[in-house]
Amino acid sequence: MDSRSISTEFQQILLAAKERRGDLSVDTMIVSSHLAQMRTFMLRRGVEFYAEQDTYGKRREFIAKVIEDNMLEMKYESIVDYFLCDGQGLFYFRPNRESYQILYFPQDSYRAYRDQNGELESLVLVYSFNIKQAGNALSAMPAMNGKSGKKKWIQLKVYKDRIEQTISDEKIEFSDEMSSLQYKMPGQTETLTNSLGFIPAVEVFNHMDCTGEATGNGEFNWLAHQILYHDELVRNIRKNMKFFGNPTLISSRPKHDIVDSGDESTFRPTISSQAGFVPLGGVGNRASTRVSAPFGSSGIDGGIKVPRVIANLEPTDRVGYMTPDSVSGDQNLYVKQYRSEIRLALGGVDDIDINTAATAYEIKTLYGRVAATAEKKARSLFTYGLCRLLSQIIFIEERNFQESFAVALGLEEPLLPLPEEFENEAQYEKAYSIYKKKYQEFAIKRDKQVRDRLETGDIPPGVTGLIPDGSTKVDWRWMGQVFEDSTDDVLNNSIVVRNLQELGVDSIEALKYLFPGKTVEERAAMLSGFPFRMVQQTQSSINQFLSLLGSFYQLPHPQMPDKPLASDPSLDLTGFLYRSLDFLRKELSYSGQFKPSSSGSTPSQLSDADQLRAERGQSVRDEPIPSLPGINGPGSGGSANSGLPGTGPGPAGFGTSGESMAAGVSGSKRKPEYIQPLPGPGITLGLPDDPNAPGSNTAQLGFNGATGSPDFAAPSFNPGLYGFTAQPTGGAGRPVRSKSGSRSVSKRNKR
Repeated sequence: MDSRSISTEFQQILLAAKERRGDLSVDTMIVSSHLAQMRTFMLRRGVEFYAEQDTYGKRREFIAKVIEDNMLEMKYESIVDYFLCDGQGLFYFRPNRESYQILYFPQDSYRAYRDQNGELESLVLVYSFNIKQAGNALSAMPAMNGKSGKKKWIQLKVYKDRIEQTISDEKIEFSDEMSSLQYKMPGQTETLTNSLGFIPAVEVFNHMDCTGEATGNGEFNWLAHQILYHDELVRNIRKNMKFFGNPTLISSRPKHDIVDSGDESTFRPTISSQAGFVPLGGVGNRASTRVSAPFGSSGIDGGIKVPRVIANLEPTDRVGYMTPDSVSGDQNLYVKQYRSEIRLALGGVDDIDINTAATAYEIKTLYGRVAATAEKKARSLFTYGLCRLLSQIIFIEERNFQESFAVALGLEEPLLPLPEEFENEAQYEKAYSIYKKKYQEFAIKRDKQVRDRLETGDIPPGVTGLIPDGSTKVDWRWMGQVFEDSTDDVLNNSIVVRNLQELGVDSIEALKYLFPGKTVEERAAMLSGFPFRMVQQTQSSINQFLSLLGSFYQLPHPQMPDKPLASDPSLDLTGFLYRSLDFLRKELSYSGQFKPSSSGSTPSQLSDADQLRAERGQSVRDEPIPSLPGINGPGSGGSANSGLPGTGPGPAGFGTSGESMAAGVSGSKRKPEYIQPLPGPGITLGLPDDPNAPGSNTAQLGFNGATGSPDFAAPSFNPGLYGFTAQPTGGAGRPVRSKSGSRSVSKRNKR
């Protein structure tokens, strides 16, 4: 069997497990059993998402509403199956009126491209949907997938500034799966503005390789041969059971004397049937014969029915049964052991072999390996996937609150000036300084109004979003364990908590053993009552210290009989009294903790200037362009740090850009490593889509500038080209901007 056939059969097994299809020929249950076990321990009795910082109690309600609107609880099991089988997936969200639409894309439905920093640079999403065509009777008929309507395909190209939507009647393939001959994608394309300013998606991986070459590996890919071999073993056993399952009748009597004829209405012996002749097409093809078999109809398994009592036997007749051993004991033991080894390699436990454990504790210990494996995969899926996605949604909602709050109060945000809107750099710098001053005044006034309104509880109408509340980090927890604690377990945990409190451990830390799934803020809220036992014990200890202190004042000092024992500084008990009072005050005043906003990660978004350009339908300018030697950076003919002629960033590679060649030829200046990041191993680097991009040699010589040859950009040849000053062209194909990012335009193009 070649590798292509093996891959096809294995993919068929994975497809049957992911899509839960029963029409595929799969005999092994290793994949389905392992997925069922992982689903049980990854999801347990439910998963709850919550914000680590929730002072106003609105974030939890918002997250619960988003989860409920998208019915994610019903999709968790399918997401787990696809995630484990594929090894990677993508969570993507999109604003949908007052809520958000969250989608999960399997490995074969998306392509992710990243920049040198490892951040998402662009996405390509492909999926299908059905539509109903008006006036077409064929659209109401069910299609191949069991759904009515005509099937359509949609492709989404998501960038930070725009989203390109293509809807087609034909299946849309990815460019890397097509042939070398590329053609324009059929369908209608619409370009939309990405109002978020970043790519709203998070990619998740399973079994990440330490080298980084393989970003995500499937759960069963490395055991494909073993699973296929087990599937073959089970299939052979099934065939043997079908063939040798029924006993074989051995008799000296003729066949027609022993075989049960069945219903006489459907069987009429004739001369031809007694001779063993059968109609060619079965019942109904010949009017003269009403039988399909000379000895009645066979069962489902192909066997022939024999009467329970065989009568009219002569003394010389012999009738007996032969029952072969269809599955030997060694074969059954080997298949069982082989299945257990595969399940062990996957990090699970074969539930059929659970009888090796005698007590309930041994069973829970045996399933501890399963729980550890499932927890790691749950962290990969939830902590580094869905939680980060919900954190981005909260970030957007807080930004919407600030913008809508300013609009509701009539605060006008100053407009950001763009460099291309001004004649020269001096005008832009003046306008930008005025903008910074106005924006600072606007931000101070807006934040003061927010604080005042929150203190009074008077939020103006028309304000949407969430109140800014520090860190936007989102966490998750299980709503219940697989094995619920019994009353004895709860009692033992409460005894542990009481003993820890008696040792001096504070109540919040001690309650972790009784309520491990609750947060610190929730435990503090639980301690809002009156701890009478703690108060009683603390008060008793204070009385003991006071009684001891009174005894010290009554007893004389052994070395100084004229002074009491309490006058000795080494026997001072005042600190113990203060510590007891501090402990009592702490036990009666637990409260939550505020986390700063810096603890939460924010998505990599466009600059304010690029967001404004995107809203106007213009191309962005502030996004960093990948620069790698030999790809789209310095030419591969020589190193940029070699100091040789022809390796510099300027025209012809001499010196630096903007340096006069009359001063001599100098070597290139090395760049620090923090401004030249390297792409991560295994990622797909997204490069600019420019089919007419010049080669590395022309870029190095400067022929790809705005004016073509660098001679045309010389101030002595064309002094009025740039208006106020001369700017040489760089190797990136556009004029080199100043530190402020300005670029001059003509008056007629000025906005």
